[in-house]
Amino acid sequence: MRIELLYYPECPSHERALELLQEALRMEGIDAPVEIIRIDTQAQAEAHRFIGSPTIRIEGIEVDPHPELPYRLTCRTFIHEDGRLSPLPSLTMIRQAIRQAKEVSNDGT
Repeated sequence: MRIELLYYPECPSHERALELLQEALRMEGIDAPVEIIRIDTQAQAEAHRFIGSPTIRIEGIEVDPHPELPYRLTCRTFIHEDGRLSPLPSLTMIRQAIRQAKEVSNDGT
């Protein structure tokens, strides 16, 4: 399973995002490496389709996709299940993305 964590170093939440991602992977029984990608320039943001830090992708699918947003060097905000705004995705969001990726890979698509 391909797992990526993309981050912009000016945003402080990427270390905690990695911890949450690793916890979610453990809870879902996935033993896969996390590719950590640092984004420093606008050109890198565009090349990696980076809409903000942190961005987590599992099998190329973002945990919280927003295709309407431009590629940019910025921090992200996530809306949790209880409506709270956070600089991090929730553990539930990450686990759902992992399950979705497992289903897609099990279907052979």
